[in-house]
Amino acid sequence: MGKKAAKSSPEAIDQALQKLVMVCPNKRTYDEITSLMFQLYCGNDFGLGNFSLSFLDKVEGCWRTGRKKAAQAKGLKLVVKNA
Repeated sequence: MGKKAAKSSPEAIDQALQKLVMVCPNKRTYDEITSLMFQLYCGNDFGLGNFSLSFLDKVEGCWRTGRKKAAQAKGLKLVVKNA
């Protein structure tokens, strides 16, 4: 995984899946995430309405809350400044 692939290149999916393997704690979690990715690829909007914006908001919100919980578990306080 030395060189970064362009987002639309065939290598980008390989690199993303390799990174996913590294962060998933087990095969079950990996399968759940890749199954969801496939459903998204096939057009399932999961009832989000304006899918692309709602999905991006959901992704960003989960990142923020997840990082905050991870920091709290380590005894740290995460401060996020909105620019």
